[in-house]
Amino acid sequence: MAFLSAATLASVPARAADVALPAVSPAGVPAFSDAMLSPEFWIRRAASPDAVLMNARQTAAQRRLVYAKGGGLTDLASIPAMLTQSQVAGWIREAEQTPIKPVVDEAGRPLPASLLPALRQNTAVAQIPAKTAARYGLSVRRTFLRALPSALALYAAADARDYESLQAGVLFPGEAVLIAHASADRQWLLVLSAQGPGWVQAGDIGIGSADAVFAYIGQAPGRVITGDQVRTVFTPEAPAVSRLELDMGVSLPAADVAPAQTVNGASSYASWAVRLPVRRADGTLDFSSALIRRSADTAPGYLPLTRANIIRQAFKFLGERYGWGHQFDARDCSGLTSEVYRSMGVFLPPNSGQQGSSAALRHRGFTAADSHAERVKALAQAQVGDLVVVPGHVLMIIGHVDGQPYVIQDVPYAVFKDPASGQLRKTKLNQVAVTPLLPLYADDNTLYVDAMTSLVHVAQPL
Repeated sequence: MAFLSAATLASVPARAADVALPAVSPAGVPAFSDAMLSPEFWIRRAASPDAVLMNARQTAAQRRLVYAKGGGLTDLASIPAMLTQSQVAGWIREAEQTPIKPVVDEAGRPLPASLLPALRQNTAVAQIPAKTAARYGLSVRRTFLRALPSALALYAAADARDYESLQAGVLFPGEAVLIAHASADRQWLLVLSAQGPGWVQAGDIGIGSADAVFAYIGQAPGRVITGDQVRTVFTPEAPAVSRLELDMGVSLPAADVAPAQTVNGASSYASWAVRLPVRRADGTLDFSSALIRRSADTAPGYLPLTRANIIRQAFKFLGERYGWGHQFDARDCSGLTSEVYRSMGVFLPPNSGQQGSSAALRHRGFTAADSHAERVKALAQAQVGDLVVVPGHVLMIIGHVDGQPYVIQDVPYAVFKDPASGQLRKTKLNQVAVTPLLPLYADDNTLYVDAMTSLVHVAQPL
């Protein structure tokens, strides 16, 4: 094929493609055909697709490691219950370290000079006491972490609406937080979650004892969400748990409900009963049963970690619009990889750089000393589910065609040299998409393969 280097062809035995591939498809993606949009296309090509790559004991060990030093997630139980002023102030500064400079508002107007100082004033950093007792809570719905205590939508430019400056991540229902501080207007809480610090709307957190919070997240899975997004059953009798959004990989404990017992006005016999945190009127934590339809895409525990499951889970997001920090009821590049693996019991850090360096994962690092040929050879030997990390982005290997690695990724553009003109061509994707890897550029000058900093072998135990 036009895009394959001699190193690739020499290192991997040729294998006939299932379909003839055009140099550039009608969709504007090189070396691509519509057949590649089916997970079965890639499962057929995978070696031993149903073989279990890591068993339950090994995935449990990985989950422990990702919360240990260098793993990328924070073990909230290890944080001292008495917080210092400098510690809390440091979390406020860390939360604000957004990679997207806020320049314009939602209408595209330049921000007034007074806006950001006013938002920082709302952090009430001057009111942090010398010592603060940590409080704990559980998120009661899918809610955003913010860089500052504000719901304002700010952007780097009027035409860059897919990247909101204050978006810092997401909390899923039932996620534990350490509550460190409150904003001056009392509408926001500074929390430390497993993924780091951020501001969350106070009404989205139920505040309880450490024992209650850690006991809840320590329970065995009753149902694991294995679809791209599932909702609890609608119930006007219990609005707090009605049609809650549940993303892939969310694990909920089972509710103690008898088969004939009614839950929130409906029989439980055709549904799964789960236990969810709710927030009382005074802000304190309580729990409620809720129903998930049996027909919904869930499992009684984590899925087996197999190549077939990696591919099937990833393809459930195919075509979903890119969602920076899980905006638009969606996810971004590292959210995609995290949720796919979480549904199989493997936990990843929240951003691409951490996924490429986590001590809980096996990976090969690359530096400027690694040649193009060495990098191509490593990719030719990559396995289904391996992650390719470049600065600011992560992609997942789904297989090879004629020796060339293909990936699924949540990406704004496919940038490549048009084989007819030799000129750089940019196809806007802005969604979860399947592409070849070797032809694509990370920027106008550097191929992804040459920008690669890490090849992560997630499905290989340490």
